[in-house]
Parts: sequence; structure tokens; C-alpha cells
Amino acid sequence: MKNTPSPQGRLSRLFDKKHQQIRFKYRLLTAKSRVLPDFLILGARYSGTASLIKLINEHPKLHGTCQSQIHYFDGGLFPEKDNFSKGEHWYRAHFPMRKEMPNGHQAFEASTFYSFHPLAAKRLHSLIPKVKIIFVLRNPVDRAIHHYLDSKRHNREYLPFINALQIEEKRLAWTLKNKDYKSGTFIHATYKSRGHYQEQIERYLKLFPKEQIKLVSIEELKRAPNKVLLDVYRFLGVENIDMRIDSIHLPQAELEQEPEVRSYLKNYFSKRNQAFYEFSGKSFNW
Repeated sequence: MKNTPSPQGRLSRLFDKKHQQIRFKYRLLTAKSRVLPDFLILGARYSGTASLIKLINEHPKLHGTCQSQIHYFDGGLFPEKDNFSKGEHWYRAHFPMRKEMPNGHQAFEASTFYSFHPLAAKRLHSLIPKVKIIFVLRNPVDRAIHHYLDSKRHNREYLPFINALQIEEKRLAWTLKNKDYKSGTFIHATYKSRGHYQEQIERYLKLFPKEQIKLVSIEELKRAPNKVLLDVYRFLGVENIDMRIDSIHLPQAELEQEPEVRSYLKNYFSKRNQAFYEFSGKSFNW
């Protein structure tokens, strides 16, 4: 039997929503006094990006946004809304006040869609060309499996995984031709396409110098978190801090017909991964 929210629960949620709206109105009024991000974390969806964000949030000089994902440069996930059309003023409202950012402190935003969205790189570069970018990557086979299972769990996918993989390009053809980047297919059924890391990073390298871009393997972060985090801090230009790092959580999932699906995906990504290793100058051992 489905639980029905109590009148008190409904009232509490309504109050929280109103409170959030009032707070954001204040942020909009003070937007001109707010900073733009110094760096962005652009993780592949279902790559464990949240683990790196959690660690970075522990640094006293690194400050995130007032909500987890703003969806500004990609326009958002809802067809009836276009966050990008709201403009820089709306975007700035999500960041700290300039007076709250002493010398050496940095603001950042995190997104799992900017790296994949075809328009985000140019939009981002036009507003903050000096921003540093961290790409968080995961074995594309594991990433695709977790992506599919999440789509099934939320009733966004009706096909068996192997069939969805086999027709992905056909599904996407109309969407890409019409540049419909808010379609459910583009957002939720891009199991293989989101693992095309080289294409996504090249899009940014055409606009940003390579010195402003860093690649982080979530598997490496799990194996050697202190080493990877120190490297990230060096890239950002902030001092290391002593902190106790618990085990890094990677989204895991059990899949029916896993041998067949894994075999298909490993074969599909084999040459692409090798090309990506050569392109990036690093073997990720996927």
C-alpha cells in the first residue's frame, strides 16, 4: 500500500519550497555581486563523480553551488524550460558572494551533462574562457550498465539491454538530425554514446588550452585517493589538506544476461578505448 503524506508533511514541504524560492530571489537580487566558477567538474554520467565532489567539498577554500547541478550550459532537462535563456544573471545567482571569497578561494560547479551536450562547450567558453575543467571518467562498460539499469528502474527504458544497445544509433538518428538535445532518447538512452570520451574532450580542446583540462579516472581515485586528490589540488593551485578518506563508492549494479552484454560492450569499446589511451597519453586499463 502506497504511503500517503500527512497534512503536516505536505505543509512542511510547501514551506520548504517557499523558503527556497525566497532565498533564490535574494540570490537573484545580489547576482552582480556573485562570482563565476574558477573550475568545473564534468563527470560522465554514472561515473562516480559524486565521490570526487564530496572530497573537494571538504577543502576550506573550494566552494560549490547552492544546488547540486545547475544545468545552465545544457539548458536543462525539461523541454518546456531553457535555463540557458535565463542568462548570466540567473547563473551567477547560484554562486557565493564575492565578499565571501577571500583571496585564494575558488568556486566550482559540477555537471554530468556538460561534457556530453554538443552546445555546452562553446557556451561555457564564451562566458568563462579561463575556467579549469576536470573530466571524471569511468570504464565505459561499467558506466553503460549502470546507466541502463537506472533507466529501467525509472521506467525510461522498455527494451532488453542488448537490444537497446544494438539500436542505439538508429534511435538517436532523428534526435541528432533535429538537434533535439532535450529528448528522452538523448538524455536517457545514450548508453554507448556517453562513453565516447575522446569526442567529448576534443570538443573542449578545440576551445580551451590543454593546460586548463585534467582527466581523472574514478577507478584510480578509488585505488589511490590521496595521490589523485593531491594531483587535483596541484592542478587547481590550492594547498593539500590532511583528511581521512573513507573508501570511495562506485555505483555497482547486477545485470541479467551480463556475459552477453559485457562481451558486446567490451568489443564495442575495445578500439575506442585504445584510441583514447593514445589521445590522452594515459592507459586507463579499461
